[in-house]
Amino acid sequence: MSDKRIPGSLFFAILAAALVQGLRDFPRLPERMASHFAASGMPNGWMDKRQFFLLYAVVILAAFFVEFRLARSVAGNSGSKLNLPNKDYWLAPERRAGTFAYIEQFFAWFGCALLLLVVFAMGLAMRANFSDPVQLPTVPIVSAIAAFILFNIAGVIAMHRRFSTIR
Repeated sequence: MSDKRIPGSLFFAILAAALVQGLRDFPRLPERMASHFAASGMPNGWMDKRQFFLLYAVVILAAFFVEFRLARSVAGNSGSKLNLPNKDYWLAPERRAGTFAYIEQFFAWFGCALLLLVVFAMGLAMRANFSDPVQLPTVPIVSAIAAFILFNIAGVIAMHRRFSTIR
């Protein structure tokens, strides 16, 4: 389960889609654009489009950190701050590498899910700025957030099931 090529490739495919989306939409977006929306989908926050794309880049960098650095930084520590069922068993020298390989793959998939949510949400925000009046469609964003939450719940359950059992 230590192969991270698939989530790594998927991450860069999502990143490429975000880049294409940004290059396509940036010139067409208004200089001042709606950037925050109420639950109704109506805008309640505005920013310059350059600020919007700067924020977009910062959030993508956060997803990049989760994808490629977070698990390694956890693995580089002694494990004393790691909250893991049966920690002594799973961090024993003969199982430590496999444990951290599983955690790295978990975070690789989590990074993909996070980036996908960000790109989808920012894409919806950009699309909303092309409509008159500006309004974010609520069903797609709520569905995406719900899917992300379910992904997280499933991931936590899978991790708990794996590490709760001593093999």
